[in-house]
Amino acid sequence: MLNRNSIARALADARNVVYGDERAQYAKLKDYAETLLKTNPGSTVQICVEPQPNGEVIFDKMYVCLHGYNMGFKAGCRPLIGLDGAFLKTQFEGQILAAVAQDANHHIYVIAWAIVEIENTDTWKWFLELLHADLGDYKTNGWCFISDMQKVMLPFICL
Repeated sequence: MLNRNSIARALADARNVVYGDERAQYAKLKDYAETLLKTNPGSTVQICVEPQPNGEVIFDKMYVCLHGYNMGFKAGCRPLIGLDGAFLKTQFEGQILAAVAQDANHHIYVIAWAIVEIENTDTWKWFLELLHADLGDYKTNGWCFISDMQKVMLPFICL
């Protein structure tokens, strides 16, 4: 009879075979960012790391806004930007923050996304500052925001 630990180890081994080792994937983030920028000129990719006393660096957060998505939003989406976060259910956990819109066919259109350790005022401020730099001033362009995070978002949207 198999015990719970044996099953958990076998499941973890199977996931590593299918998805690869998550630690190894984080080591490839710099290459991923360079590839995104090379294949999508005008895009914004920002990776933040925290240096450790032993000389290693640990992933902190990452922001991505592809130039084509940016231009597509400006050219053909409704002027309403939805902001939300969701939990990442991986070994390292974290959250994904996203800015989305709706296109003319009523489909969800991703404008930008970020991976962060935790969804809080600081990470949303960082995300929105980068989004503002990519899209331009929301007041000038007449864009509105919708979010279920009033306490977190209100100070930034009311600026």
